[in-house]
Parts: sequence; structure tokens; C-alpha cells
Amino acid sequence: MKFTKTDYNKESLALDETLFHVANGYLGVRGSLEEGCPNDVTTIRGCYINGFYDTVKLHYPERLYGFPEEAQRLVNLPDVQTVKLFLDGEEFSLFSGEVLKYERTLDMEAGTTTRKIRWKSPKKQQTVDIEITRMASFTRPELFLTTYAVASVDFVGTVEFLSDIDCNVSNYVADNDPRVASEKIQHIFFDSAFNSSNICSEVVGNSRQDIGMATCFTGVSNLQLATTHLARLSCFYHTEYPKVTEGTIETDTGIESNKSITIYPGDICQLDKFIVMSDSRRQKSPRKHVKQVILECGNIGAKALLQEQADFMKNFWHSSKMEIHGCPELQEGMLFNLYQLLQSAGRDSISSVASKGISGEGYEGHYFWDTEIYIFPFFLYTQPEIAKNLLDFRYNTLDGARKHAIIMGHKKGALYPWRTISGSECSSFFPAGSAQYHLTGDVAHAFMQYYYVTDDVKYMAEYGAEVLLESARLWLDTGNYGSDGKFHIHSVTGPDEYTCCVSDNYYTNRSAQHNLLGAVEVYLRLKEMGLHESVKAKIKFEESELKMFTQAANDMFFPFDAKLGIHAQDSTFLDKPIWDLNSTPKSHFPLLLHYHPLYLYRFQVCKQADTVLSHFLFEEDVTEDVIRNSYMYYDKITTHDSSLSECVFGIMASRLGLSEKAYKYFSNTVWCDLGDKHGNTKDGLHVANLGGTWLAMVFGFAGLRLKKDGLHFRFTIPNEWEGYSFRLRYRNSLLEIDVNRKYPNLAKIDVLSGEPVPVKIM
Repeated sequence: MKFTKTDYNKESLALDETLFHVANGYLGVRGSLEEGCPNDVTTIRGCYINGFYDTVKLHYPERLYGFPEEAQRLVNLPDVQTVKLFLDGEEFSLFSGEVLKYERTLDMEAGTTTRKIRWKSPKKQQTVDIEITRMASFTRPELFLTTYAVASVDFVGTVEFLSDIDCNVSNYVADNDPRVASEKIQHIFFDSAFNSSNICSEVVGNSRQDIGMATCFTGVSNLQLATTHLARLSCFYHTEYPKVTEGTIETDTGIESNKSITIYPGDICQLDKFIVMSDSRRQKSPRKHVKQVILECGNIGAKALLQEQADFMKNFWHSSKMEIHGCPELQEGMLFNLYQLLQSAGRDSISSVASKGISGEGYEGHYFWDTEIYIFPFFLYTQPEIAKNLLDFRYNTLDGARKHAIIMGHKKGALYPWRTISGSECSSFFPAGSAQYHLTGDVAHAFMQYYYVTDDVKYMAEYGAEVLLESARLWLDTGNYGSDGKFHIHSVTGPDEYTCCVSDNYYTNRSAQHNLLGAVEVYLRLKEMGLHESVKAKIKFEESELKMFTQAANDMFFPFDAKLGIHAQDSTFLDKPIWDLNSTPKSHFPLLLHYHPLYLYRFQVCKQADTVLSHFLFEEDVTEDVIRNSYMYYDKITTHDSSLSECVFGIMASRLGLSEKAYKYFSNTVWCDLGDKHGNTKDGLHVANLGGTWLAMVFGFAGLRLKKDGLHFRFTIPNEWEGYSFRLRYRNSLLEIDVNRKYPNLAKIDVLSGEPVPVKIM
């Protein structure tokens, strides 16, 4: 379970910073070089806390009513990565001296990244082996640990380490890419720094190694951050333990620690750098909290902390195991993607999963619908407690959704914002932002999926029912009955952002229908069990609303073209001319970077799966012919400019027996980031696509569909593979599904723990 690169160059370092970042759902540190880069190298040196944001004013030449006045932006936090190495005064750099060997590895069993370098100094021509390991702890989320070992090959002299916390940082900007912030604003400000040698005496006994602390605050949101730094130097194999010279000082922008030691050939010296970060969104006193955590980590020590990480990963893979037999390259890519999902997911109910995780600043750290549709299922079926945390975030921001609904003109219900961190709308472009009402249906869909998989009625009584009922109210207030007696929803945007502000987007209407029916189903279940009174009283719910929910759902209008035998994406989509994708220069993709939105809106051209996605999620009452016809039609006019798209087309290709298409789309999904398919992985991972990889395996090739009566599978095996296997949780049972041509019905399903569960193979 390792991903390794043995080369590096100036052009790929920013990409590598993303691929080799370390994160744990709370804290994320990009894989920048500890020693830094020359000025001519593109680097995005970043450290982030999931959901730690500053507020920025949104400027409009013509502000209209309801436009958001401000937005939240993920903050690049103090640089805690720097460790500079000097060998008798010669500074180590990949861009000086001679690099004799180089290897960089992401170890997905250990939960670490490692760089191994054999380096010859430019002047004295002496050689050392360097091994740098990083970890963002999954069990102690505030901890970022670096171990930096130097082994002498033929070097004799002084090894000096300079380690620091630098609070003089700013966010990355890109003027020509709407997916990255374009306005350069300083968000984090240095407050104070100090040493605390009395704390350190508790950590390391009588040794004089000081803990440094730096505190910062955000400029507008006024969030507080505290960071502690402990560096410990040790040496191995020398007959007499040499004296360590050290000192930690306060600087104008943070903390600086200097440590040096004399080594000889065969000696190994190692610096263990402990960084602990804490913020005021989670802790009343971040300063007090970081002191406590760094004391614990210092007492435990780096070796034990690394073992703790490996133990955590063993448990994670026990539930999340997935294997592809006969294609090691795709197997490596698959495991990389699943591991990155774990790194990206917030699990404190204050944060969720940002579009780029905690690996970069693309989309400014905002949460979208990606979480519920593309990412949530992986955790629901493998790590249900994390799935519940993600739902908790939506529940905790329900009041924000209610306020957003009022701003958007609604008298009742909850409308979740298109992009957010704290719960308010951050999108300044409403046609492809706030108009995407389907996000509210997506949130409801996630709650219903959790209910069906876990049967956690208590959770639905305490949290889920309130979300479902308030979102159902929104649809009644948004839609209306037309002269045809059907329920219509106007002026909304579906998943396809190249077609905006339309009537009766098929996907939106479908998600609204399922939201309405789901709210009724859950409420009646709670009433049957006597658990409905609290939610009824809290939101002043009248049971007469259930009839209106059911009626609107049953009368929902779905655009359909009888001649083509397809569901139209919206009421007017098929009246537009078809964009000639074959004649469009390759350099003009993605289209959003080269054509005005209004120009795009006038054509039949899709950025991503829309109706096809609906047929995946809501296939009930849709005939096989309509699903097939729709797939073939939309496949020809979809650009896949969004990383959310190809996995869905791959899933539905599997569903329809289009094996070559399914395999092509699956391969593209797996290699989206590792192959930098969209050319912007340097700005962060495409986390929804990572989840799409898992979906494409389990819901695509294995054909899983969740029904009220249990799990339904429709197994297929790509011709290129011998088979595949995976594990998933349903109710309180852990299942292992092994798919191979030698089995009847292509699969063998074992219950590894828990009770047998209902499974149907189609």
C-alpha cells in the first residue's frame, strides 16, 4: 500500500505538494519541501485547518437584493513545515550539491509520507543519507509530526537544524482561474510568541529543550489560533553521546529553534519536530489546549505516535479493504484515492469535506453538494461514525439554511447554501450557485441513505427528521401547480452548470420528489414508535403538511421527449442547438474558462452528469429503454469539464452493459489526480472524484443499489481483470464481497461480523 515517486523537477513540485500532503480531517499540511525552494520554482506552501476561515467582503458593481455580502475563505495558516539542514555550514537543497538518490513515498498502511535522499554537499563533497517522515495524526488531530534523520556516509562535522513557526504567510491567488481565489488579502495575523521551559521540563525530564508557542488571529472573522513547537534532537551509534547545542527564541513572526550536533561516519542523528495546532472554533482556550496536547505527545514520543498511526490505519483498512485482481496500477490508484478520502473528511461536526479536502486552496475551502452525493456513501458503508459526523454538520448548519431560505424569499423551510464553510452562502454568482436548489435535496438524500443503511431511528428522531421536514417544506414553497395539474419547479439550476436558471430541471425535481416522500416516510415511522412529538413541537409541524408533501411528490412534473425516448434535462433544453464538441479546439476546454456563461447557456452542452446522475440515484419508475436512451444522448453532449462527471457515466455504462465505456470512464476517474487530468491538482485534490472511484467500483461494476428490503447487486467484471473484492457495512454487519467468474452469480458474499443481512443478486 505505497505510492512512490523516484524523480522530481521544478515543474511538478506544486503537484507533488498536493499528492504527498498529510491530513487527518482536521489539520492538513501540503507536501512542500522542508528546506524550501528557489524563487523560480512554483510552490504553494500551505497549512490548513478544516473549517478555519476568515471573512471577506463580496464586491458587486450592481448589488441586488439577497446577494451575499460576505463569504468565508479557508485560511493558509502559519508555516510549520520548515526544517533547514546545514552540514558544516553548507545548506541542504535539492537544487544544489548532487542528489545521488531520491525517493518519495506515501505509505498508506503507516499513514505517513517519507522522503529519502542521498546528497553530496557542493563544496566539501561529503555524503549523507536523509530520511524525512511526516504524519498528521488520525488519533490526535491537532498533531503534525516530522522526523528528520541524517545518516553520515562519509561526513565528519557539525549537523545543524533550524526549525521554526513562521506566521508571516498569505493565501495563494490565481488571477485567471475562477476555481481559485483571485484577490490577495492577508487573513492571518501574528499575535504573540513565547517560550515555556518549565513546561518542557515535564516533557523531557532534565533536558533543556524549550517548547515554543505562537498565537495568531484572523483579520475579520476574529478566530484565534495557537501553535506549539517542540524539537528534540538525538543521535545513534556514536560511542560517546555528543553534546547537543540548542536554543529556541521568539522572532518577529513566530518561533525559531536551532539545534546542532557533531557526527561521524556511521552515525545517525534525528530531529523530532512536534507541532500542535488548536483553534477557537473547537476550543474555548486554544493556548491551554495546545499546551496539554504537546505535553502528551512529547511524553509519548515520536516512535510510539507513529505506531499509534499504523494501528489506526490497520483498523481503517479492515473495513475499507478493496482489491482489484489483475491490474496493479489501478489497484494502487484506487487505494490512493480511498486513503485521501480518509485524510479529507472532517469528523468533529463543525467541519465537513471541502471540495479540495485539506490539500489546497482551490474553491477556497468551501463545502458543496460533493460531500453528500459523491463522498458520503464511502463513509456510510465503511466508516458509519464519520458518515454521521458529516450529517451532524448539516444539522448544525440547519439554522443557516433556514435564514438562507428567508433571504431567497421563502416563508417556510430550509435552503442549504450552494457553497459554505460556516453555514451561510458564499457564492457570488447565483446562476451557478444559489440557484442550485438541488443541494437541499442532496442533503435530504444523504439522511435517507443513512436511515436505510443503519436503521438508526433514534438519530432520525433527534436530528434527521427535522432536516427532512424543513427541506420538504422548502419544495412546497418553491414549486407550484401549473395549468396541467402538475407540480413544477422554476428558475433553478441542476448539476450541469452550463445550463442555468431553468424550469423543471429533471434532477432537481427528482431529488425534491424523494425528499418529500422521505420526509413522510420517516415521520410516520417515528409516529408509529412514539418518537415524533419532539420534532413536531420544535418546528411547529402540522400533520396536514404530510398530505401536501405526498400530493406534490406524486404530481411532480418530469420533462420527457417521446420522440427521443429520453427525459429532457429541463423543459427547454432540447429546443436549443447542440454544441459541436468535435470542432471545439482542445485548448478551449474546460469551456468555462473560454466562453461567457450566457453563450454556454444557449446550447445543448453539459459540463457534467445531470439527467444521467438522476437515473443513477433515482432509477425507480424509469424504464430500461429510457435509461439507455438518455445515457446515449447525454454522453454525446457532455464535456466532463467537472471531475464529478466521468464516474457517473462509468457507473451507468456498467448498469447498461457498455463494458468498454465503463472501463474507460473508471480508469479516467482513478487517475484524475495522480495523472493531473484536469491540470489543476496543484490547487488540491478533486475529492468528489476520489469518492466517485469507490462509487464506480461498488455501484458500477458490482451494481449495488440500496432498496428498502436490503442490498441489491448486479455484478459485472471488466474483461481486463481477474476479479475484485471489497468490504462494506450494512446495519451492524461487515460484509466481504468477492467477485470472480468462478462463482455462481459471479460473487461470494461472506459475513465477517454481525448477523446475516438481506441481499439480492439481480
